[in-house]
Amino acid sequence: MTDKPESTKSKILEPTFHFKTRHITIGEDLTSGKVSVSELVTASQLLADFPHFEKFASRGYEKIELIAGENTSFSEDEQSIVATLAGYPKIHYLRKNKSSDPSIIVSVEPLFILPPDKMKVTLAIHPPLPDGCSLQNTSLQELLDSAGIVYGLSEDALSKAKKQIDQTEPEFSKIAIAEGSSPGMSSDAYLRFDIEIGPIAGTIMEDGTIDFRDRKIMTGVECDQCIATKIPAVQGDPGIDVMGEESEAPQGKDIKIKVLGDVKFSGETMQVTATKDGVLSVVNNNVIKVSSKQIIPGDIDYTTGNIDSRNCVVIRGSVQPGFLLTVDGDLEISGNVMSTTIKSLGNIVIKGGITGKKTLIDTEGDCDINFIEQGKIILGGGCVVRNQSYYSDIYSGSHIRCKNDSKIMSGSLVAEGNISVADVGSNDCKPSLIAAGVIAKRLNLYKKLKAEVVEQRDEIVKWVQLYPGSSNSKKIRKMERKIDETKLLILKMNMIPGSGIYSRVGASDDNGSESGADYSDREAINIGSITIDVQGTIYTGTEIRIGNRTLKLDKTVSGRQFTLHANQKRIIAQPIRRR
Repeated sequence: MTDKPESTKSKILEPTFHFKTRHITIGEDLTSGKVSVSELVTASQLLADFPHFEKFASRGYEKIELIAGENTSFSEDEQSIVATLAGYPKIHYLRKNKSSDPSIIVSVEPLFILPPDKMKVTLAIHPPLPDGCSLQNTSLQELLDSAGIVYGLSEDALSKAKKQIDQTEPEFSKIAIAEGSSPGMSSDAYLRFDIEIGPIAGTIMEDGTIDFRDRKIMTGVECDQCIATKIPAVQGDPGIDVMGEESEAPQGKDIKIKVLGDVKFSGETMQVTATKDGVLSVVNNNVIKVSSKQIIPGDIDYTTGNIDSRNCVVIRGSVQPGFLLTVDGDLEISGNVMSTTIKSLGNIVIKGGITGKKTLIDTEGDCDINFIEQGKIILGGGCVVRNQSYYSDIYSGSHIRCKNDSKIMSGSLVAEGNISVADVGSNDCKPSLIAAGVIAKRLNLYKKLKAEVVEQRDEIVKWVQLYPGSSNSKKIRKMERKIDETKLLILKMNMIPGSGIYSRVGASDDNGSESGADYSDREAINIGSITIDVQGTIYTGTEIRIGNRTLKLDKTVSGRQFTLHANQKRIIAQPIRRR
């Protein structure tokens, strides 16, 4: 309780408080300051009111303003304040400005402290007042029953609490006395492969290292051979909070099996089976295709022309500039790729180099490359960079993994999952962008909108220069509204995979929001688990992005893991253990 300030009016009536409060000394040092201690009140107990106010009103008195603080509420006639739960009441005098009369806030510190999920109860023990209600003269069990706390009570903790309550020396303490049972972990559905499909480069091993063995593709299968079996999702056991309420475990995610070519999926047996002999393509662990294998012994050039194949393709040579490749299955290229476009519905392994500003690699599956210079890769799966990415852009629908001796020089790496890199940048090259937990299309739209704001501002400046004195014209106001609309879209843009394209930040009300605007986040990834691991050195100026948060490095650092702070409002860097 704070000391009562002097009122600026002589006819202000304070309420009657229906609980005892006293300043007492805590501890053995009697010279120390005193603290305010209140007696224990129960739920629905009257705390403050103005009895017989009509007698005082006739003499010109006015009620001091009463404010119902935390864990209190007004009665139905709004003339008194009652406690909404058991605890220790507090009085706080508040003056809004020097000339105004003070207000009184009445609140209650809870006896039983519960987090929002009600999975834990902490008992707050305050020193008792000799002439007031306290835990010493009230049944703790009755208070627990009244609060509805019925599950997870610890006999040991309750015994410890009772000893604390009964001791003679006054003391403030908090003791955890109950804990609920958290929901069990649900498991997602997955495909269990019944044949050896070989290593998937970039996979995290059990010891935390990354598997960089050569990506195995085009595994041979026979007719009627079982390729994989779908294992359904399993629901975890429900949890129980301290109030005895059950909470469902999160639903395990199902997967949709897509089969292409000479393969079938049975909903009864949950098996994926080959219908002909062929080679297997597995894309993102849920798309399975069996097709023929086509081998091209040399380069893709004027001799072969462009390639448009429904099968898996092996090219023993290189792809010369200007020639196009479209492949429905997996693609393996032994040589180089130069200034061309390659599209695949499967996985791609390029053992040589990728060069040329006009080079585009677009695949729905994984991509395993040696190096890329001034090109672009767009993929639905994960990407492995074994040597170097130089002034290039890689946009991944999964993770990006770079070998420990690789280098990233300028350009951008954008992944919907995690990123592992070695060295990033140098003292001489343009800074790179490393973005994890980010949808590349949304990031590009975000950049486009920011560029539009600059263009719109320049347009206003040019118009005012062309027509002096028009700064308050309808034309300028319309242009300024357009800038505000673009800024609002930038503010609401949500980069996190699985979420709607707009976040709730800056969102309009129901009458002003965009028709059909997507604010959903039910399928959003756990952005708090996304990391950017830097095994080598990352240079100053590099832009780090995780989800909707960014960090521009102001110094060169080595061996760091970047992740979001627990409050998810900023990016932090921690030393990383070298593998």
